[in-house]
Amino acid sequence: MRKLLPGLCLLAVTACSPTADPEDAKHAPAASPAKSAPAVEHPVAEHAEHAIQTGPNLSPVDEKRAYNPMHNRGENLRNLYLMNIRNARLDPVVTGLRKPWAFEFIDPNTLLITEIGGRLYRLTLQPRALVEITGLPDIATSQEQTGLLDIEVHPDFANNQRIYFSYSEADPEAGRFFRTMIATARLVDTRLVDVKTLVAADPYGYSPSNFGGAIEFDDTGKLFVSMGDRSEEALAQRGDRLQGKVLRLNDDGSVPADNPFVDDPSMDDRIYALGVRNPQGLHFDAESGLLFETEHGPLGGDEVNIIEAGVNYGWPEIGYGMGYNFQRLGVGTHAPGMRQPTWFYLPSVATSPITVYRGDMFPEWDGDLLVGALRGKSISRLAREGRTILSEFRFLGTLDARMRDIKVADDGAVWVLIEYGGLFRLSREDLPGLGEQPEASGQAIYDAVCAGCHDTGAYGAPRMDDRARWSQVAAKPLETIEANVRDGLGAMPERGMCSFCNDEHLRLVTDFMLETGAAQD
Repeated sequence: MRKLLPGLCLLAVTACSPTADPEDAKHAPAASPAKSAPAVEHPVAEHAEHAIQTGPNLSPVDEKRAYNPMHNRGENLRNLYLMNIRNARLDPVVTGLRKPWAFEFIDPNTLLITEIGGRLYRLTLQPRALVEITGLPDIATSQEQTGLLDIEVHPDFANNQRIYFSYSEADPEAGRFFRTMIATARLVDTRLVDVKTLVAADPYGYSPSNFGGAIEFDDTGKLFVSMGDRSEEALAQRGDRLQGKVLRLNDDGSVPADNPFVDDPSMDDRIYALGVRNPQGLHFDAESGLLFETEHGPLGGDEVNIIEAGVNYGWPEIGYGMGYNFQRLGVGTHAPGMRQPTWFYLPSVATSPITVYRGDMFPEWDGDLLVGALRGKSISRLAREGRTILSEFRFLGTLDARMRDIKVADDGAVWVLIEYGGLFRLSREDLPGLGEQPEASGQAIYDAVCAGCHDTGAYGAPRMDDRARWSQVAAKPLETIEANVRDGLGAMPERGMCSFCNDEHLRLVTDFMLETGAAQD
């Protein structure tokens, strides 16, 4: 018990998640040992485009689409439709998972999926196969938030087959105290080998929540990992403890020489930033060079931050939430030397995954943040300009599901993992006529712009039923008529007052009026 925290009488205090609903116990999976059972290849059955079955039930999306082809498509994806994305479709890729937590692409055809119950899968898209990976270390799975967490693939996976994962470990004596672990291993066929611990966030703590555990590489090969405060908020400001921090490591777990606190004896050399609460999302955007983070607040105050070297993000001294005793925490929302969030949510939506959209499929989202919500059961698109968030739009509420992970595939499709057991692909489809401009017609332009004068004779304009005047107009050279329309004549303003007309539109409406007016009896 030498690594247990002092003051274990605090167990009398509730050990449920300090994130309130963000990590509630409504959908607890059965505890499952993460031992080395033989690899299992699940039978798969195709039910619709992009969809396979991995559990006992068909996807609700497939069932509904069987009698409504527009289910989760077009205007039925209401918020996307109102954002002028009218050809979106949402398709299931995998259904029947048991409380999945994270996924990561190995390549466009292969990805890894974690379940908090201590299972790791490799999904191959073509041909379809879901295989359980064995060789995980002992993982604590007895509580709602304990288990296998994030997964990351080494940037040079094609050559070294190395993956990284986070999980909770129970103490060996009582099995009721936990710590956050970061490990790496090589994936050989369907088994992990050469498993190594990179970080063990000592000591074990009483809380079964606030593990953090997000993992992300930057474009220089440095590894970032997030550590939750483990429900002991004061640890987030202590330099000798990893809880409530973002760490920066080399890919072998060693400390980079340029880490911000390597020369500070009061700080652990692995710490890159401090003062965070329960960060479950990290994403590095290579184009901007920014590392984005999401973290759960207490009662409100979920945050999106840009993580930078040596910065203190303030928890628990500042924040926009409230303690579970309904009292203000710390000194308020601002304090000298503590960074404000890039964005915060009040009330809480329980932010978890985050990514930056880069792709061709939704070009209007380029550079924007996509933030998943557990309690909010939606994805926030945070329109961004540099470091500034301009606006927020929420979508995919039609799934009515807790969003666990978000990734953008190479083709620009957005893949979404939901806690209720499914992996979905949000894409766009080509629909006949969508986005095409209707063919211009002379009569349509006349009815919209010209009829006000030429139907009534206002301002001396020749009425369309005055054949004699139109015969006089038609006797002029066509070049002269077109020049008069373009430049204006008498009371008729330039371009006939048609602000949207190009030269071709003017020719169309001129021809229509000449033919119609001269043909009147």
